[in-house]
Amino acid sequence: MLQRILTGFTALPGAEQAYLVSRRDGLVAAVGKRNQVPQVDDTTQLIQMMESLEEHLGLGRSLEFWSEGTETMLISRISEDVSIVLTGKKGGRIARWRHAIENDVEMISALMR
Repeated sequence: MLQRILTGFTALPGAEQAYLVSRRDGLVAAVGKRNQVPQVDDTTQLIQMMESLEEHLGLGRSLEFWSEGTETMLISRISEDVSIVLTGKKGGRIARWRHAIENDVEMISALMR
């Protein structure tokens, strides 16, 4: 079921890869183009930086990270431990990606228990 949800994310405009990362377990699940390896180390570092900003600046919990450059990336924290990551082409439609994640976050959370 988790693979089906992730596959649905890769059908969104501009999205090429969807994966779940756990701080405790690393890569949990991934769907994307063949021979395209998820950048788990980079994603984990970004999540750690988000957490560091939370602590040092007292801004509260960071829930998302968006990046638009040569590639588009969205990291959305769905629990204290697990984040979902969507990556894709430049000009990917992050707002649409975010909406899709919000619609499936409860189901993903339930499957992660």
